[in-house]
Amino acid sequence: MQKIKLPLWLSILLLLALITPSHLVSLDKFATIDEPWWVISGSNYYYALTHGDFANTIYDYHPAVTTTWVVTTGMLTVFPEYRGFGQGYFDVRKPNYDEFLQEHDVRTLDILRNSRIIQSLLLIVLAVLAFYLLQLLINRPLALVAVAFAFDAPFFLGHSRLINHEGMLTMFVAVSILAAFVYIHVDRKLIYLLLSGATFGLAQLTKSPSIIVLGIVGLMLFVGLFERGKSFGAKFWDAVKMMSIWLGVAALVYVALWPGMWVAANKMLYEVYGNAFSYAFQGARLDITQEVEPRSFDLNNGLSGVTLYLQRLVLRTTTLTWLGLLMSIPAMFAARVKPVVKKLVGYFFLTAVLFILMFGIAKGRDSAHYILSSYFLLDLIAIIGWSFGLSWAGERWSKLDQTWVQVGVLVLIVLGQIASGLSFYPYYYTYGNPLVVKSSEQYLTGYGEGLDQAAAYLAQKQDSNGLRVFAYSGMGPFSYFFPGRTEVMKKAYFWEPGIPSVVSGMRRSEYVVVYSVVQETLPECKTFLDAMRAVKPEHVVTLYGVEVARIYRTADIPESVYEALAK
Repeated sequence: MQKIKLPLWLSILLLLALITPSHLVSLDKFATIDEPWWVISGSNYYYALTHGDFANTIYDYHPAVTTTWVVTTGMLTVFPEYRGFGQGYFDVRKPNYDEFLQEHDVRTLDILRNSRIIQSLLLIVLAVLAFYLLQLLINRPLALVAVAFAFDAPFFLGHSRLINHEGMLTMFVAVSILAAFVYIHVDRKLIYLLLSGATFGLAQLTKSPSIIVLGIVGLMLFVGLFERGKSFGAKFWDAVKMMSIWLGVAALVYVALWPGMWVAANKMLYEVYGNAFSYAFQGARLDITQEVEPRSFDLNNGLSGVTLYLQRLVLRTTTLTWLGLLMSIPAMFAARVKPVVKKLVGYFFLTAVLFILMFGIAKGRDSAHYILSSYFLLDLIAIIGWSFGLSWAGERWSKLDQTWVQVGVLVLIVLGQIASGLSFYPYYYTYGNPLVVKSSEQYLTGYGEGLDQAAAYLAQKQDSNGLRVFAYSGMGPFSYFFPGRTEVMKKAYFWEPGIPSVVSGMRRSEYVVVYSVVQETLPECKTFLDAMRAVKPEHVVTLYGVEVARIYRTADIPESVYEALAK
């Protein structure tokens, strides 16, 4: 690999050719259950901005400002007139927003699609930045392979195509750490320090758990105090100056890009960090706990949460990644691997572990995508491991020591990474390692996959525009693809004695969509599902050979089912 000299411009073009198609193709084929929340939040953000109501630019504790900026831009490309109808702010839990758009002949799906495109383009720019920084630390072809391998990993690909913060958080974190590392260990150009601080500020504007980056950069500076060079005092003040500039740039970006900070900084910060602490230590948001009460702080007992995340990491990571990670272990003890590369791997690994620990011990968080940064950083480490493994093999077998052979192997590894997710199109986020998966049910996440297919089936009905459908998790994953009226079958309905809201929703609809992949796991839905087994569904949606959803024609449901539900 050392013998290959690729021009920077050609390397960037090759990288774009490897990562752009998979991140931009078919962004309007499906939706997930979280995305309606952020499409509405982004639209509310746009409305607040255009009316100068800056104090209303917070909607959750993430704070998701980058996400709402993305949706704002998407709104500008589809429905800029949205600001001028005086409709105010919509509740993210209700369908009124979609109904408002329909009245103005605008599809929510178009806003979602354009927002996804804008976010994907931003992520591609960040991938190019990550490559540029990485090629200052390892040889350029290897850096190209590493970023393409990590960026096209199926689980990262699946979530980075969604409007849900995790892709942006991951790339801001990666670029911030890389830029800080380059500044401290390779080249003291101020631009690298400024870039690191700015992307940390953007990471904080995306999700508060990115505070981990502060600890990693602080650790880099602390370790630097004990390395050879200037006197301890000089190094100490140098570190203080760097941290001050870094934090200053992060704060500047945080304030400049969040108008809420201009008029109500205390409110914004309390909502973000107060809610984050309340959720992590008290298991719920402030609107439930009412206040952050240190005396009631608690964490998950034992290591069950950490173990859960590790199990999901194993399940959702490709075999190529695990092989590369195994080979990276001896690389850390090999003389041929540069000390600066070993340090970089150490910081990447520590960051990945800290994300796992943070969400593993916090209360109320168990979704695998919360540690998407861990997946991405481990993929980067894996390619360094593969490079070491190929060099080691080349020393023992001369045929493997040829440059074209090693290049060919690395190209095959990237193509293999891409190919590993193709069978999961377009729901790449459901990827599961076939060597780990014990049954096809493990692929399914209940994140909305398959409901678009249920909507497509009913959309083919001759009178679909006039149909009313009662669908579980219907807001977004189903409604965006169905031309008729969608009523949402809510989880809360099943806690009502006699489930009257469910019964009335069924009676006034022509079709009922049961999202069995989720509802079969909910104890409160058991009575409902048992009663519905007496009815033959008109259509069943399957994925990976597993039932996902059932569609019932209301006219086929006998009165005895309603009587059973009422009991």
